[in-house]
Amino acid sequence: MGKKVYEDDDQRVIADMSDVSHRAPRFHARTQSISDASDSQPKQSPFSSEERRLYVFAALKAALLIGLAFLGGLGLVIWLITLL
Repeated sequence: MGKKVYEDDDQRVIADMSDVSHRAPRFHARTQSISDASDSQPKQSPFSSEERRLYVFAALKAALLIGLAFLGGLGLVIWLITLL
């Protein structure tokens, strides 16, 4: 199968795609030696368990308040539409 030839093609190059690779990028895992893995300490959280719990509940409260505001607005729109 050859290249298709179109009547309205004037052979101008809009974007040169000759340098674009058609393969998916490869991700290489970091390699560590066995001695590096045994020497490393697990990272400790800068927050205590109580602080972490407070931050999680504060984020949930904020998300729920935003959701309630959207639901209230939707309810108001539905109520106004039913009045018309």
